[in-house]
Amino acid sequence: MEMLNSVSLLLSSNFWTIIIDFFANSIVNYGWAIIVFTICLKLVLSPLDIFQRISTQKQSRVMAVMQPEISALQEKYKNDRERLNQETNKLYKKYKINVGGMCLTMLITMGISLIVLFTLYSSIRSYGNEKLYTTYKELDNAYIQAESEYETLTEQDLTKEEYIEQAVLIKYDEISKQNSWLWIKNVWKSDTNTSQFVNFDDYAEHYKLEGEDKDNAKIRYDTIVSTIVGDGKDNNGYYVIIIFAILVSFLTQFLTAKMLAPKGQKMNLTNKIMMAVIPITMLILAMTSNVVFTLYIITNSLMTAIISTIISLILKKKNKGTDDKDILMKNRNIEVVEYSRNYKK
Repeated sequence: MEMLNSVSLLLSSNFWTIIIDFFANSIVNYGWAIIVFTICLKLVLSPLDIFQRISTQKQSRVMAVMQPEISALQEKYKNDRERLNQETNKLYKKYKINVGGMCLTMLITMGISLIVLFTLYSSIRSYGNEKLYTTYKELDNAYIQAESEYETLTEQDLTKEEYIEQAVLIKYDEISKQNSWLWIKNVWKSDTNTSQFVNFDDYAEHYKLEGEDKDNAKIRYDTIVSTIVGDGKDNNGYYVIIIFAILVSFLTQFLTAKMLAPKGQKMNLTNKIMMAVIPITMLILAMTSNVVFTLYIITNSLMTAIISTIISLILKKKNKGTDDKDILMKNRNIEVVEYSRNYKK
């Protein structure tokens, strides 16, 4: 727990924003930067995840093979819970099944993943809000500077309004290189029909604008928005990223559950519930988050699916031609002749 608390404290600072900015400065676009960042982060965290998945699959297969013996114990000691637990623990020890170790590894992996998820969510959310303010502030500064410059021009081929609009559009194009991604106008907002701009009242409150300053800022705000948007509808996106996030999350959970399910057994109830809960959770996160975090969700889910598939293929190839009796012999150094008579593949 002390390790998890230390990790949480480290990641709850501006740790994530520094790294994301590093990638953005190298790639010059926050949309692509978060994708590359997520791939690198997943690769760094993958060794523990791979170990846990391999261990879980191996133990699950052994437990599936020894299931008849467990069922026999449950029938024999159905009225003696304490004796049943004792005999079951002996059986686990006999076959070298370390349930505690398997659970501990899973809890550590899950704990680190959740810490990363929620600290990154919090960091990107607050950083995204600040980006919205500073992005519009740059446009507002471009407006004020152009208004001031126009008065000093000796040759005025454009009207004052045209000159200001031109300056604002030039600044907007410059900012868009970092903040837009494919069809998304501003990655610091969600992929919905929301405006790409920060709400003026929030902007005024953030910079503590009052009285005449606020009134003038509102005039500039309306001019800037109408200049950039024109007569078109100011939709930041079209819900495509959100729908894709749900589909990818469902697919990842389905593949993971299928790979972890023991051979010949159906998916258990817990995995079926998770297949519904995870996509719903991702829907809520995607709807309430900016595109940067939603891209993180999608990329992370795709990487998880890819890694899970690779692990499954490796184990399948490694276990090819290995029957259940061989697996038992590897897990315990005892005779299995009697068990083989009672167990049918």
